[in-house]
Amino acid sequence: MSPANVAHHIIRSSQLSREDNYEYWRTGIASLFDATPTDNDFDTFSADLATYNPGQFLIGKSSASPQQFHRSGALVSATAVDHLLVQLYVKGECAYNADGGYGKGVTGDIVCFDLSRPMQSYASNMDIISLVIPRQMMRLMPKIVDNLHGARVEGSSTLGVILSDYMLSIARRAPTLSQTEGQLLVESTSALLSSAFTGAVTTQFDTLTRVNLQTIQTFIERNLTNLSLSTDMIVYQFGLSRSALYRLFEPVGGIGEYIRERRLKLARLKLASVGTGRGAVAKLAYSCGFSNEDTFSRAFQQYFGIRPSEAIRDIGAAAQLKNMLAGDADNWMHNWLDKLQMRQ
Repeated sequence: MSPANVAHHIIRSSQLSREDNYEYWRTGIASLFDATPTDNDFDTFSADLATYNPGQFLIGKSSASPQQFHRSGALVSATAVDHLLVQLYVKGECAYNADGGYGKGVTGDIVCFDLSRPMQSYASNMDIISLVIPRQMMRLMPKIVDNLHGARVEGSSTLGVILSDYMLSIARRAPTLSQTEGQLLVESTSALLSSAFTGAVTTQFDTLTRVNLQTIQTFIERNLTNLSLSTDMIVYQFGLSRSALYRLFEPVGGIGEYIRERRLKLARLKLASVGTGRGAVAKLAYSCGFSNEDTFSRAFQQYFGIRPSEAIRDIGAAAQLKNMLAGDADNWMHNWLDKLQMRQ
């Protein structure tokens, strides 16, 4: 097979000692998981990995012995990425805890994990096709995307079969992809993943409501940092009555609560960007559309169970971990994820 035309990294167990094989595997995926062989059985450890970077998402093909994968809150903070990991189990199965949501995937299933949230999984001997994509690629309402952590598409379902065939196909073609071809795959990948996972997440909206709600939610996402974003602004923008807007957002907790929640989640992602000096909380509040530092602090603590000042201090420790990851020459995945983040 000819060398890949896109950026790639390959680990072959047949060319390494077991110790080196584990070390290359561990450091290669360190920005995604802490990986440990099941029962700490290093004597039989084996892992092969081929990963390709077409530009806006990553394609991976791996085969490995049984392992435990853990993405801790500290690792989430350190890597600070807002991506989804979609995994097709070509062989093997996994049991997982997705931030309190428990599930199991078997051969043929496709499982999605949100890399902005903690998770833990136990996997058997496995062959896996993986896609890492920015959250913004998904053509779904933000509320649905937020519920994708631990979502599973059954491999026996029609869309499951179609998505499986697609993921297997692009994994086969990845080694010979050109950069241009990789960019052309972005739209088809986004559309198919969105269609397949729509059915995997329960939603209470009918088709018409979904279209109208999604339009307004998209507008909200684009204006989260605008201090002028309000019910009045949305009513004027879309020509709705207040009662109609309230009815539309009633199933998701109300328009005011929805905007507040989206801004708080944005604040969580931006914790590392404000520094740890004086005025950091105010800077974070204003950068996420809150006009009052006290209101922001109360809302943040109520929602996340920790004061924003404490969360910002915790980022200091996470920053040290991030610097360690970035300084490891073998951790090519970290640089790839950073560049994907920059393209959003």
